[in-house]
Amino acid sequence: MAVSCDVVLAAESATFGYPEIDVGVIPAIHYAHLPRIVGRHRAFDLLFTGRVFSAAEARELGVVNRVVADAELEAEVARLAAQFAGKSAAVLRMGRAAFMRQIDLDYRRSIASAVDDFCNVATSDEAQEGLRAFVEKRPPKW
Repeated sequence: MAVSCDVVLAAESATFGYPEIDVGVIPAIHYAHLPRIVGRHRAFDLLFTGRVFSAAEARELGVVNRVVADAELEAEVARLAAQFAGKSAAVLRMGRAAFMRQIDLDYRRSIASAVDDFCNVATSDEAQEGLRAFVEKRPPKW
């Protein structure tokens, strides 16, 4: 979950990992997020070994912004929240949207391209016939 957050604070005792591989599933969304944060080789290591890693390593990798003593975590979270709360909510919202557009430009383009490709196929005569045939439980007439 941390990889999808804008700011991540962690207690010194926190651990992180991708154990999904050990139970036969994959954390698919992290295949897109994690390599962009930590690099391809490091992401592969974390995603495919399923190993647990420390808060300190998470900070070194860029997954975590700050690591604080366990006893100070709640106070640090409150301080950070107060910093954000002291800003204009509208400016934060617009600024975050602009920030995300800039850092996700290539990713968004690839998604937009995939949507265009899907729409082009789905609106073709062949696709429409295939969909009708499926609904009508008959073989398509190509």
